Amino acid sequence: MSDDKERPLVVITGVTGYLGSQVCLTFLEDDSFRVRGTVRSVNSKMSTLREGFSDEHMAKLDLVEADLNDEASIISACEGATYIVHTASPFHFQGDCVTPAVNGTSAIMRACSQHKDTLKLCVLTSSCAAVMGPAKEDQAVPPAKYNESYWSNPDRPGGLIDYMKSKTLAEKAAWDYQAANPGFDLVTICPTFIMGPAPCGKGTSVEWLTKAMDGSKSMIPRGKNGFVDVRDVALAHLKAIQIPEAANKRFILYNEKVLLPELYGWLSKFNAKGANVPTTLAEGEDEQGGDLVDNTRSKQVLNIEYTPSEKTFTDHAEQLISMGAIKADSQK
Repeated sequence: MSDDKERPLVVITGVTGYLGSQVCLTFLEDDSFRVRGTVRSVNSKMSTLREGFSDEHMAKLDLVEADLNDEASIISACEGATYIVHTASPFHFQGDCVTPAVNGTSAIMRACSQHKDTLKLCVLTSSCAAVMGPAKEDQAVPPAKYNESYWSNPDRPGGLIDYMKSKTLAEKAAWDYQAANPGFDLVTICPTFIMGPAPCGKGTSVEWLTKAMDGSKSMIPRGKNGFVDVRDVALAHLKAIQIPEAANKRFILYNEKVLLPELYGWLSKFNAKGANVPTTLAEGEDEQGGDLVDNTRSKQVLNIEYTPSEKTFTDHAEQLISMGAIKADSQK
């Protein structure tokens, strides 16, 4: 290993987030970079980080404070960076996602310009929410699949839900900025619903699995959902920097659609460990048809080998039980 000062600096935003913490861990374990992570408050987030990271990892991580709505703090945090990985963006379905998502991304883009003497590439976490919501006339019709050429359309009749709109507008703002201000490369990562164990286990994905396991549901729901493992998504962010051919491309990160009855079958095995997963199937029918999402580019360019879905969910379930998020009946 060369002297630490000779290694390129990567700045990762949102390192206490569900995805951001896994991205940070992936870069720390790769050990090819100096890693600087941003948090809104070092003091308030330190305990969260220490729960998720080992002492060895913490010793390698430089923490700075930055806020998505404070452009000056973002620009300052990115000083000296060779690479920026921007994961920090709200993920929930209660509204008010657009402003912080767009403001944060715009601040990151201006930081790229401000530090263009050192910066080579920015990796932005987008979402398939920015891909799979086009107007009706532009939707993928089987056998066609959604690939990276598709864009969600906030102006379609009926519009988009707030979260989808936030990811679409933020990603478009990034590409538009780069086109008008060349001098650095850009990669966007567009995952479907992310699941799996991460160092800082909070957020919408964790809540979703917790409700499947803690007795909140009385019956197994019908339907299918498309999922991808958080560890695969984090690795894609690293590969986007390491593989030159990735520059200036979008990448869909997606494993497969999983029938919810099958998924709940995997989870029901944890009832013996204190979970309360329903075992009675709700009335209705499951979605028919195959996958409509094309993950070819992620496999061919980033060399992603997707984690089997059962492993994603069983590993995540084990983590929830070990951290006490799913308690035995006698403890509830």
